[in-house]
Amino acid sequence: NQRTPAKAKAKGPSVVTFAKGLILTAIVVVALLQFFALHRYSDHRRKEQWHDQGSSFRQVGLRREHDGSSDRTREYIMWSKDESYFSECKQRFIRNETWGELHAPYVDKVQAKEILAKSNVPDLRIIPTLAILDKDNISSYSLEFMRSIPQPYIIKASHVSGGVARVFNNTYHCFKYCNNAKVLPLDNDAFTASQQQIDEDINTEYEKFGGETQYKYIKPRIIFEEDIISGGKTQTDVTYWWLTNGKPVFISHQCGERKENQQGFQMKRIFLSTDFRRLPIIFNRDTCDDVMLDKPKSWDTQLQVATDIGKLFPAEVVRLDLYGGGEMVWLSEFTFTTGGCWKTFKPRVTDGFLYAVAHGKIPTESVTAEYVQKLLSGDSWVVVSYDEKGEKLSTFSGAYPSPVDMCMVLEDFFNPEQKYKRTRLYQSCIKESQKLSDYPVRCIITQSNASMIQSFGSSPTDLVDGIKHPTNIDICTSKYRTQFQVRA
Repeated sequence: NQRTPAKAKAKGPSVVTFAKGLILTAIVVVALLQFFALHRYSDHRRKEQWHDQGSSFRQVGLRREHDGSSDRTREYIMWSKDESYFSECKQRFIRNETWGELHAPYVDKVQAKEILAKSNVPDLRIIPTLAILDKDNISSYSLEFMRSIPQPYIIKASHVSGGVARVFNNTYHCFKYCNNAKVLPLDNDAFTASQQQIDEDINTEYEKFGGETQYKYIKPRIIFEEDIISGGKTQTDVTYWWLTNGKPVFISHQCGERKENQQGFQMKRIFLSTDFRRLPIIFNRDTCDDVMLDKPKSWDTQLQVATDIGKLFPAEVVRLDLYGGGEMVWLSEFTFTTGGCWKTFKPRVTDGFLYAVAHGKIPTESVTAEYVQKLLSGDSWVVVSYDEKGEKLSTFSGAYPSPVDMCMVLEDFFNPEQKYKRTRLYQSCIKESQKLSDYPVRCIITQSNASMIQSFGSSPTDLVDGIKHPTNIDICTSKYRTQFQVRA
């Protein structure tokens, strides 16, 4: 009887120790499992971010000049037409009631002023509103009403794009998308023309024209506001600041001499970086050849204003219109679906770039003026095309900033009606291009009118006989001749 308690006492500590060991082991195993799971997830996220086939960063040597130097920089490569701002706009924003209702307050020319006034953005001026008419009081509109408002002033609808008129020096002139564009003395004829335009505008259901549903949720109103152009507070038309994920990235600016009676929206425009360097972007206006503007006094203020306003629009692409042709910066309006999203930029990588930044594929801290300049001016994607006789086809040869821009050139080997052949050739070009992403110079060669495609990488340090400073086209052409022993 004395031995039994002794044995029980002896066994007790070993059981406890064993249990503690099991618990400790379980804790260690769980910790290890969590660590490996987190490591696998992080590794997966890194691979997903840096090697996404739609639009990716890759560590490559970026060519600066043909001197062998390289910049180990994260390079954005646009692989898909669909991963672009205007493509997303057409697919997700146009005819989207939920999206339209959410963005309507910023598109409303009355509400946008109120929102920004409350935001207290430093150095941003809000153009004074002088009067507002809606469907309930539009019948009170009269010649006396027009004459009672301090001149100069602008008349426009809050819920449509167009029908903009100016009253200045006792004259009336409807100058943007108008039925009557004559300059008229401020008399009964002017009132009649204005009344007809206002009646048409206030009853326009603008969303029905192109599916821009944001206009459906804007109360139809006619706004009368101070005309800061005629009043001398700005000397230029609006400057378009393009923002993506809250970041100002490039700007469309009026250029050229104004012709008689020419309005700002009719003038040529050029695109600029945020540090006021010209960019090779073409959109829906003619450009000014070989011209560089004087930097506006308000440029740095505009940039800061655009940066502050951009904080309101994370993960969005928006065009912010500012007047900055004077000492002060004035708000004009916001546009989320420029041109109804039926056009796109040239080069196409511009469009992909906006999308990539908005979706976090390019970190905003990487997006400097220099980065944008290098990206849009790039020429590392080269296509050289030959016909059946081996003659070079200049129309289908060139150097481009992205594989999408390059491969789209080849589509024109076929007529627009030949959609299947165009698509197949484009896809073949993209497939070959994906083999070349790690090279600083990427060469695509088409033969026999694009019936055959070859691809190879090269380097800006490759020598080209007889050419001291070869272009990337020279490099690709020379290597093709050497490797495949073909004639020029």
